[in-house]
Amino acid sequence: MKHLIIGTAGHVDHGKSALIRALTGTETDRFPEEKQRGISIDIGFAQFALPSGRRAAVIDVPGHERFIKNMLAGITGIDLVLLVVAADEGVMPQTQEHLDILRLLDIQQGIIVLTKKDLVDEELLELVADDVRQAVKGTFLERAPLIAVSSLTGDGLPALAQTLDETLEGTEPKDMTAFARLPVDRAFVRPGFGTVVTGTLVGGMMQEGDRLELLPLALEVRVRGLQVHGEKVARAEAGQRVAVNLAGIERSDVKRGHVLCAPGVLQPTDSFAARLHLLESWPKEMKHGVRVHLHTGSSEVLARVLLLDRETLEPGDTAYVQIKTEEPLVVGRGDHYIIRAYSPVHTMAGGVVVEPHAHYKKSQADQALAELKIKETGGTGGVLAETLARSAITPLSVAELAKRSGIPPETIVAELPGLAQDVRELEGGLLIHRRGFGAFVAAVHQHLEAFYQQFPLRQGPAKEEVRRKLGVGGKEFTALLGAAEAADEISVNRERVGLSDRTITLNAGQAKIAEAMLQAIAAAGFNPLPTGELKELFKARDTEELVIYLTEQGQVARVGDDLIVAADLMAEGARRTREHLKAHGKLSVAEFRDLLGTTRKYALPLLEWMDEQKITRRSGDERLPGANA
Repeated sequence: MKHLIIGTAGHVDHGKSALIRALTGTETDRFPEEKQRGISIDIGFAQFALPSGRRAAVIDVPGHERFIKNMLAGITGIDLVLLVVAADEGVMPQTQEHLDILRLLDIQQGIIVLTKKDLVDEELLELVADDVRQAVKGTFLERAPLIAVSSLTGDGLPALAQTLDETLEGTEPKDMTAFARLPVDRAFVRPGFGTVVTGTLVGGMMQEGDRLELLPLALEVRVRGLQVHGEKVARAEAGQRVAVNLAGIERSDVKRGHVLCAPGVLQPTDSFAARLHLLESWPKEMKHGVRVHLHTGSSEVLARVLLLDRETLEPGDTAYVQIKTEEPLVVGRGDHYIIRAYSPVHTMAGGVVVEPHAHYKKSQADQALAELKIKETGGTGGVLAETLARSAITPLSVAELAKRSGIPPETIVAELPGLAQDVRELEGGLLIHRRGFGAFVAAVHQHLEAFYQQFPLRQGPAKEEVRRKLGVGGKEFTALLGAAEAADEISVNRERVGLSDRTITLNAGQAKIAEAMLQAIAAAGFNPLPTGELKELFKARDTEELVIYLTEQGQVARVGDDLIVAADLMAEGARRTREHLKAHGKLSVAEFRDLLGTTRKYALPLLEWMDEQKITRRSGDERLPGANA
């Protein structure tokens, strides 16, 4: 079922609320002040039964210039607008400003309604109709139906209802598979129920019991109950006006401008990049850094507009900009926004969000413009590829990619097969751009080359040392390292990273010392020599590096803090230990000492080495068979 939202627009006192009352039977002015003054101050709501039997929600907005901000809080998400013009006044200032706002928000469907038909004759009615047609020329309303009505007598209302029904017939259904998202436009306490928020569900679905997130507060809340058109429902769908009864939050915590959405999908921002269009009717240029009122969804914040590639923007021009807000707000890719001048307050520009989290510098203008153009025109795949490219050598999970790109996780998963040329999938569900993977491999190679310059006899640095050097998280680094090893770009051996095609060759002097060291180590048997003693025996510059070389080559083993034992001798010790355990089931330190023919001084570190190799495992003062016994 299509869920339809109708909005109103037009100058103050042109009969918007009276029209909705005549069509729906609902009074949308809720406050005593509105009734006393005869004008709408805040947005109002009604439901409308169309002639076909379908139901639509109606959002009635105030027309007075002082309440444009309230109008903006309600107009986002509508499927069709009724541009209301009074037949006895014609096009007025707020008619034009509302029309500018509708254009900037990219509203696509509308009907022009001339109200107060009963107050004018046919000749004046035709003049006003011509006036309106001239005002909407070149806009989405240029070919829109124009219907004259009288809310007082009912004249023209059936024709308007029928035209509404026919026009809405072609409306595209909302995306129910998107993540749930509801910009809050009202919040109140209902006795016996607690906190209730209302808004237009612009994406996805909500169900009783759902756990959602209230942003920008990052508060977890639970849906206690739902109402649509005043009726209790178990599920609300995109395109419906919804009242949500929330558990886990106080009324004082929530306000207009907050966003209720699926957890972990959106993140608050104070800097986003966007395409901006300065109205042709704006009387002067826009300067870099100008302070403005920013409206998006149901929120209003103060912000500054930073022009990326120029110092001024002329009326009628369009440019990529970065908008820095004075308090956090929630935007997603593709969201529309409106900018109004700081003082005096009047609509001046608007556009669409391209990158929800942007921190460009003016010195990076060329790079920024290239990235933003790809993100705006490259389609979903282009956005995902560019987002991953910006993450450089750090892989992203699907959930994190969804946050950064503003694209739902399920859409990302569906897009991945078509991105194989640009995106590499790693173990653990991580994704990286192929340029980023190449940069990771290059960075590892660079680090290894520098390491080999300093330590030419070593296999390579420890994995953790490389990870810290590159600044990549543990899970991400493991996935990257595995992919690089599988691609034969590096080798990983005994927790050390090296170049896969690297061989170490000793010169004649080093080879001679190494051979003499091996003989001395073998002669020491199970009374191992410490590195310091080897240095005394072989007073060569490379002695310590040769010990490390022999260890990494598997010819000697390092026992305890600094004892060196021949590797084949340790293998023999392990064999004796296994045989003893097989025969007796346990082993004491004294028995181990005698088994190897050593002293207690060396027996303890040698036995601890057996523990490390899981040949033995300690149980009190004795050893039992280990996993590798």
